[in-house]
Amino acid sequence: MKTILKNKIFLILMLLVVMLSYTQIVNAFSTTMSLTTTSQIKPGGVVEVTLKITNIDAGDGIDAVVATVEYDKNIFDEITEDNIETLNKWKVGAYNEDSGEFTLLKSSKVKTPSDVLKISFRAKESANVDKATIKIKNISASGGAVEFGGTGDIQIQEVSVSIPKATGTEKPPVVNEIVNEVTNEVVEDPVVNNIVNNEVTNQVTNTTKTNTLNSNLTNTTKTNTNNGGTTGRLPQTGENIATYIAGISIVTVIAIIAFVKYRNINL
Repeated sequence: MKTILKNKIFLILMLLVVMLSYTQIVNAFSTTMSLTTTSQIKPGGVVEVTLKITNIDAGDGIDAVVATVEYDKNIFDEITEDNIETLNKWKVGAYNEDSGEFTLLKSSKVKTPSDVLKISFRAKESANVDKATIKIKNISASGGAVEFGGTGDIQIQEVSVSIPKATGTEKPPVVNEIVNEVTNEVVEDPVVNNIVNNEVTNQVTNTTKTNTLNSNLTNTTKTNTNNGGTTGRLPQTGENIATYIAGISIVTVIAIIAFVKYRNINL
């Protein structure tokens, strides 16, 4: 009896040693991940994030990942399995649209850092925010059951990424609306309207005078060029005035001469 009891105790101790050994092995396994993006958020735009294994220390490697994606459904449309693009031969085993939990499987063990998947999010047209955060949480990886020489479940720290607002998405002011607003204010203000009208009138008058002067100078030049000959054009306003003045001057001189002669005769 004592021998049987000793054998049982020995077996129990051996089992405890084996279990402790597996526990130490499991605790020694570790994996880290990262979530990155080059996208910027804008209304109606698409944002892509990439999940990557950045470090792995898991014996023969891992071939399964379970995680949950978290995002603001007030900013992004709800995603489906179609929004998940697996990379490097990972496959989507399952995706729960309500909880956001997904399972990834691979036919061979992964031992080195590599990209796992890419998820695309479409921002709502009303998504006018400075930034948005996407998170992958409750992550665990596995390289098989411990009893079969696998890694068991390896807990991985959650990862997240902040997507900034796209530059240049602010709507520019509508120039026509501003011009119309200013124009309406000017028309409604009688003082400003009077100033504008006077300025326009002065500009038109000055332009007309300039054109008339240029026309007279041009016509005078043509007349001198013809050496007094007939130019075959209608007399201009300036020339009529000169003719009248010359005529009046001649008539005045003749009248003075006649008056002097008449006075001398009477004397």
